[in-house]
Formats: sequence, C-alpha cells, structure tokens
Amino acid sequence: MNTKDVVMRNTEYAGKTLDQTISCENVLRLRHGVYLVSINREGDPLPINKDTTLQLGDIITVYGAESDLNRVISKIGAPINKSEKTDWIFHGFGLVVGLVIGLIVVRIGSVPITLGAGGGALLSGLIFGWIRSRHQTIGNIPVGASQLLQDFGLAGFVAIIGLESGMQAISTICEQGLSLLLIGLVITFLPMILAIFFGKYVLGYKNAAVFAGALSGARSANPAFGEVLNKAGNAIPTNSFAVTYALANVFLTLLGPLIIAFV
Repeated sequence: MNTKDVVMRNTEYAGKTLDQTISCENVLRLRHGVYLVSINREGDPLPINKDTTLQLGDIITVYGAESDLNRVISKIGAPINKSEKTDWIFHGFGLVVGLVIGLIVVRIGSVPITLGAGGGALLSGLIFGWIRSRHQTIGNIPVGASQLLQDFGLAGFVAIIGLESGMQAISTICEQGLSLLLIGLVITFLPMILAIFFGKYVLGYKNAAVFAGALSGARSANPAFGEVLNKAGNAIPTNSFAVTYALANVFLTLLGPLIIAFV
C-alpha cells in the first residue's frame, strides 16, 4: 500500500463537485481499492464533502495499492514526486527574466519609467508562480528552503535600508531639526489612514488580507507585505500587492521629478 500526491489536470472533472465526480460511471470503476485522503488548493486543505468543487491544479492525495494508484493517477493528472532537491533551472530562469524586466526603461519625454529590479522580480515571480501552480511537477523547492529565503530576504532588506538611510536621517535631523521628520511622519501615515477609510467605505473591501496587500504595495513596503502573508497563511494578497506595487513604482518615477521641479 502507498500514498501519493496527484495534481489535477483532467478537465472532465474540473468544476464538478465531489458528489458529481464520484457518481460518474467511469469513476465508480476507477476508484476501486483507492481511498481519497485529502485535497489541497494553493497550500490550503479543502473539506472532503459532497459539495467540494474540484479545480485544475488541486493536489489530491490518494491511498491504495500501487497498481490501483497508477490506474487512477493516469486519469486524474500527474503524480508529484516528493523531493528535497531544488529545481535550480526553473528558479534561475525566473530570476533572469525578473532582472531583464527590471532593466527595461520606457521614456516619456525626458522622464524614464521602469519597474526596477524589485518590480521586475515581482512580475516574474507572479508569472513563474502561475506556471508552477499549473505544472507542479516542475519548479520544486523544499518548504524550509523557501521560508528561509523569505525571512532572510525581508531581514536583509530592512537591514540595508537602515544602514543606507540611518546616518543620513541623523545628519538631516541635526541640520533641519525635527520639523522635517514630523512632516515625513504625516506624509507617511495620513495617506494610509485615508486609504483605509476609502477602501472600506467607498470601494467596499471585505477581505482584510487582500486590502492589506494592496496598502503595502501602494507604499512599496516589502517587509509589511511579508507580515501580511504570514498572517494570511496563503498567497492570495499577492494579487492586490502586485498591482499597487507596480503602479506605485511607475508613479513614483514619473511624479517624483515633477514634484521636485514644482517645489
């Protein structure tokens, strides 16, 4: 007897509930000797009941004899072979694509507009993450290694910002006094407070995680986004973060010189 994970690829069963799928005549013959253990979607377990709807990309865990499992897996999709190795070709290619996107510069008059390395990496991550969700037999990376990269990346980002800006902030306060610091605090907090009320009462945001992702993207706040992901427990806030992050980078590049010239 064995337990295997299978990625759902059969469009015949996609969009159907478990009750509809199991009641199909061909499924009744297929499932002999095979037991459904769990269903996961984007890392989150789904309840196993008759109303649960199957979707392409779902991870279905089944248990049974090897011969029975092979018969069922061939109809469901493709087996996922568990491995502690990292698919460096897939992830390395994603890094290269992100860097190339970040190097692209579009000029509007004399103003250069670019997503930068951060925006390019984010866009590439979304593309390759979508590919990974559709073809989970490629792009493997152990969960522990992935978590280490996330935590180390956020910690390194905060440390670099502090090292680069700390002495400059202290010298500026010594020269200009606390007034400049207080103005910066107001400019930082006031738009976020207004955005919270606007999003809740005007745009009607119901999902706090998605809304928090949008707010952190609007400020290009990667550490804040990392904490949003930890609290949400899934990658759903990434969609709203990606849109506002890209727009923030573009408008910062476009409006920064104009505001300085105006002042």
